[in-house]
Amino acid sequence: MTKNTSTPKAILALTIAAAASGAQAYELKLGTNMPPLDFHGFASQGLLASTKYDYMGYTKSGSIKFTEAGVNVSMNPFPRTHITAQGFLYDVGKGGGYDPVLDYALADYNFSDKFGIRAGRIIRPEGIYNSIQSIDLARTSVLLPQGMYDARWRDFTGALDGGSVYGNIGLGKLGSASYEVYGGMADSLSERGGPALVLKDVLRNPPTVYNGVNGFPETGFQIWWNTPLEGLRAGASLTKCFGFSYDYQLNIPPAFGGGAYTGVVDALWQHYSLEYQWKSWTFQAEYRYEDDYVHNEIGGIRMPTTLSAKDTWYINASYRVNNWLEVGAYYSEFYADVTDRNGSAFNSKMPAQPSSDAYQRDLALSFRFDPKPWWIIKLEGHYIHGTALLNDGGNNPVRNGDGWFMLAVKTTVSF
Repeated sequence: MTKNTSTPKAILALTIAAAASGAQAYELKLGTNMPPLDFHGFASQGLLASTKYDYMGYTKSGSIKFTEAGVNVSMNPFPRTHITAQGFLYDVGKGGGYDPVLDYALADYNFSDKFGIRAGRIIRPEGIYNSIQSIDLARTSVLLPQGMYDARWRDFTGALDGGSVYGNIGLGKLGSASYEVYGGMADSLSERGGPALVLKDVLRNPPTVYNGVNGFPETGFQIWWNTPLEGLRAGASLTKCFGFSYDYQLNIPPAFGGGAYTGVVDALWQHYSLEYQWKSWTFQAEYRYEDDYVHNEIGGIRMPTTLSAKDTWYINASYRVNNWLEVGAYYSEFYADVTDRNGSAFNSKMPAQPSSDAYQRDLALSFRFDPKPWWIIKLEGHYIHGTALLNDGGNNPVRNGDGWFMLAVKTTVSF
C-alpha cells in the first residue's frame, strides 16, 4: 500500500489558510428565497512522546501522527428544522489513517421543547464528551481519559445510521430533565479503527488470521438531570450492542478445531456522569461499566458464551485563569477485568499477556492557551502505571506495571 502523504499536507494547508483568514465562519447564500448554508471547520495537529512504551503510535521516538480535521455544513430550511452534516478524518498512531468519513449527516425537527426527532447518521450520546469528542475547544485536556473516550475507537463509539427522539422536561422546583433515546446500525467500522486494530493485535500470531469486522444494531438512551443548584447536573446512559462480530481463520486441521470462525460480542454499557460548573471552575466525574458476552460461531453453530466485565472512571478539575489560560488535571483508572484489578490472575486467564495489561492508571496535568478565539494550543503531561490500553503487543513485547511518562502537545484552529 502506498502511504498517503498528500492528506497531511492538505491538513497543514487548511490550518495555515484558516489562520491567515482570521478563521471566520463562511456563509453561502443560495438565493433570495432560500436559507443560507453555514460552513464551519477545524484542523488539529499534535505531538505524542513517551518514555517507555509506544502508546497510540510510535511515541517512544516522538510521533506527529496525531491529526484531526473536519468541515461541517448546516442550514435551517423550515421553522423548527435543522439539517447538518460533517466530514471528518483523523490519524492517531495506526488508527484512522487520514481516511475521510461522514461523521454525521442528519435532519432534526423540533416539535416543542419536550419532543424532537433526528434521523440520518447521528452521533451517539453517552456521557459528557462522546458526542463532542471532535470539538477540541470544548475541553482543557489534549487527551480525554482514554479508558472511557479512546481516540482510536471513534468508528465504534461515534456515529450510527438511524434516529433518535429527544427533549427537555421541566420538573418545577427540582430543575429539569433532558433525554435522548436512539437506535440504528453501527456499520461504518473501519479496518483502521479501534476494534480492528485490537483484534489484529490479539490475533496477530499464527496460525490465526484476522478477516474483518462487521456492522451491528445498537440502541440506548441518555438522560440528564439539571438540578436546582445552578451549574450542577447528573447524567446516566445505557447502551446495548447486539452482535458486534468479527471473522477470523484458524489455519490448523479441522480435526483439531481449525477453520473459519466468527467471534460475536453482545455488550451492555452503563455510564454515569456528574458535572459542576462554579465561577471559573469545572468539576467532573464519570464511571462506566461494561459487560461483554462473547461466543464463537462455527458454520453458524453457536459455541458456549463467556462473560467478561471491565470498568473505568475518572475525576477532573479545570480552572479558567483568564481569557487566554486554562489549567486542568484528571486522574483515571481502567480495568480490563473487574474481578482481577491488580492482574494477579491475569496470566492464567490470558497467558500471552503480562499482568500489567489488566489495568492502567493515568494522572494528567493540562495547560490550555487561547492566543485567539479561533486558535488554541495545549500542553499536557501524563504519569501512567499499567499497560491495559497500549493495544500493541507487537511494538511492546515486554510490559510491566512500572510508571512511565507521556507528553502531549496539540494546536487547533477553527472557523
